[in-house]
Amino acid sequence: MSSTETLQIKNYIGLKGDQPIKFIASDVDGTLVNNAKAIPDEAIEAIRDARESGIRVAIASGRAWNEMNDVIEKLPCLRYFMCTNGAYVMDKEENRSLFHVTFDKEQALYLLRKLLTYGVYVEAYVKDKIFGMYPPSRCITPERLSACASERKSPNTKASVGLVDNHLPSLMNHPQLGVPEEHLPGETHDHYALAEGDEAANDNLSECEVEQSNFFFRPNIRPFILATRTMVPDLLAHMEALDEGPEKMQIFYGDEPMRQRILQDLRDEYQGMSHDGTGRERFYDVLLSSEGNLEFVLPHTTKGTAVEALANHWKFSPDEVMTLGDSENDLSMLRFAGASVAMGNGKPNIKEAARYVTTDNNHHGVAKAIYSAIAYNDELNKNKLL
Repeated sequence: MSSTETLQIKNYIGLKGDQPIKFIASDVDGTLVNNAKAIPDEAIEAIRDARESGIRVAIASGRAWNEMNDVIEKLPCLRYFMCTNGAYVMDKEENRSLFHVTFDKEQALYLLRKLLTYGVYVEAYVKDKIFGMYPPSRCITPERLSACASERKSPNTKASVGLVDNHLPSLMNHPQLGVPEEHLPGETHDHYALAEGDEAANDNLSECEVEQSNFFFRPNIRPFILATRTMVPDLLAHMEALDEGPEKMQIFYGDEPMRQRILQDLRDEYQGMSHDGTGRERFYDVLLSSEGNLEFVLPHTTKGTAVEALANHWKFSPDEVMTLGDSENDLSMLRFAGASVAMGNGKPNIKEAARYVTTDNNHHGVAKAIYSAIAYNDELNKNKLL
């Protein structure tokens, strides 16, 4: 998947300025990991070299805290994780949250009721858990299946996948799964064993669940999604039973026409603002992603605000910060940092917002940006000695 190019400490991206890079914040999906969802060895080595040179490195991701296990396993040296687009910031070393903000519960339930009408997979991020629910199978019409199949066979998409060619069997026809006593109302089971190839987990999944996951989740992310979600039969009842709202809600839409319909209905022109043009308060933004999903987040809690808060805590100026990202939820931190770096696989608007562009996530984009920062700092230090 990744390039075999041999890397060195070199200013690959042409960093310029008079302030050293002291803090690097990297996105994960589409950035730190390649399309196979693996962290390349070269990126691991570059991060270690950066830390040894005195640069602080942290993660800023749309992922929940419980989705960071692969990053922690490969990079145990990392301490700070800005999760759920900055709404949940964790100090791994002290195992405590530094910052946590949620939707107002009633507003979240209002939005959730809207999302459930579209016949898409919907999920809610609650601290270190992600609760998800498939729609009734009747929502997956032959037209949607055809649109999804066409999109995934397109040369512009990451992968293709075989799809069922008829209506999915009704969820109502399958027996209830066992519910552990400590689970909240509406909660059923998670899918860790399935992603690890456990046949027993396959036995616990209905044919409908397997087909639903094939429709909504792209092949490169499906095992990861199934390994990190707790599926519930009634997400609304589950969220009503919680004491507070979620940090984020997210949908996987399955087909492009549904994506366009939801964006037309729910995304306005006042992204990032607390009020719309009529003075009415806004309580969510809709962020686009490249993995077949849309994120519904708080307008003023972003990766950018989290990165800025950490930088301020360490008394670093924006010019001393490098951020790396590829998607719309990275724009806030790209706009904050003096050394903002877009991935080569990022969309044009992401590249336009960044000051620098590195190679894509399959060709050492993160490693090259980090080595650029080390080389740039070394050059500044040499010039000071002259």
